[in-house]
Amino acid sequence: MKIASKRSGVKLTRKTKPFPSTSDVQLNETSSHLFDCALTLFSEKGYDATSVRDIIQAAGVTQPTLYYYCDGKQDLFLMLVRKTYENSLKELQEAINVESTCESRLRAIATVSFAGCAADIRVPKLMFQTAFGPPITGVTETMNELGGQRFAIVRNVIRLGMKSGELANSDADGVSLAFCCLLDQHINVLVRLPNWKKLLTPKMAIWLVSLFLDGATILHMARNEVKMLSTEQ
Repeated sequence: MKIASKRSGVKLTRKTKPFPSTSDVQLNETSSHLFDCALTLFSEKGYDATSVRDIIQAAGVTQPTLYYYCDGKQDLFLMLVRKTYENSLKELQEAINVESTCESRLRAIATVSFAGCAADIRVPKLMFQTAFGPPITGVTETMNELGGQRFAIVRNVIRLGMKSGELANSDADGVSLAFCCLLDQHINVLVRLPNWKKLLTPKMAIWLVSLFLDGATILHMARNEVKMLSTEQ
């Protein structure tokens, strides 16, 4: 928009206000409500079954208002996902950094993951529903990328555990995947149960880490025994 100055004759240019991005938006009351309603709908109905009309009706806003804060349904969904992952990854890394052993770091990952999900079970419902559903162009790729960042954090802890001798030297990717599957599948099931508040606890998170470590130890012992028997024969 150009504004003419009668006194100077100089034309001043005022830029149109850009759409806010994930990192620089200071959400006001309207946008916070909009994003909250969208999170509820996406977590309950899924991405494909949720329409822009559903979102604006639930939030009580106009379509232009929604398009002020995002470029559409997909952009809104990705902003929610990125914000969730950014916060989660930051909390995970901060919790790990203050620990010194593999077991304590894995416990930190488990307890932080459980706490984050317990704080708002719409988030894990949204994540798992999208991750295990049919591929969505433009969404699945982002989910895989962000999930890969979380996996990298777990794998680094596993590798350090193997390097220090706390874990048996093995396939770090496979062991990391086993840990993530054990943790995530429990969360996926627990958040859908009526008594999820009594189950999604730090105690359960720590128990899962112990179960994982006990299983890894037993597997390592079994492999060594097979090797010894093969050598004797």
